[in-house]
Amino acid sequence: MATQHFDLVTVGGGVTGAGVALDAVTRVLIVALVEARDYAAGTSSRSSKLIHGGLRYLEQLNFGLVQEALRERALLLDRLCPHLVHPVRFLYPLTHRGWERLYVGAGIALYDVLGGGRGGALRRHRHLTRPAALRAMPSLRSDSLIGAIAYDDGQVDDARHTMMVARTAGQRGAVLASSVRATGLLEQDGTACGITAWDLEADQELTVRARAVV
Repeated sequence: MATQHFDLVTVGGGVTGAGVALDAVTRVLIVALVEARDYAAGTSSRSSKLIHGGLRYLEQLNFGLVQEALRERALLLDRLCPHLVHPVRFLYPLTHRGWERLYVGAGIALYDVLGGGRGGALRRHRHLTRPAALRAMPSLRSDSLIGAIAYDDGQVDDARHTMMVARTAGQRGAVLASSVRATGLLEQDGTACGITAWDLEADQELTVRARAVV
């Protein structure tokens, strides 16, 4: 890193930084990535671990966003990393008679439709009676439960997924280093042209020069 000139240097080895590095290196850019700790050591190891379409965005009528996310979910489940993403069943409890089953059921049915090729392992939603919901989840309060709707989404091993994205970027030619903390920006004519960093293992400073910094 100290001797090579890069097109791009990325600071941070979470899923966003690793994803930027992978995207850039597949566009034939010369890429470096530095991470102060280990890959996915921060926010990317503390996500919801869900691969989903954003069911709540349907209520905001943001159909395009939901459809795009569901397309990505199907890709992850079926093609990109089925060894890291698997189906998880959700139970939506109903506590109001009549209108709630219609309202929530219509939303989840639309969720299934927008999913289209939703991932071969995912099942369609299913309406449950009160006894069936209690059999599925006995800890629900029986005095207020009317029924439930079951539906599938995806769950991911988030830290391992980030590691695989970083490793794939490395296999494609990106130069990656953990235990290297970015300490400052290099600037030329008001434009970032690299970073200064501290190698925590070698206990020494290095300079990484690049045409752009993310």
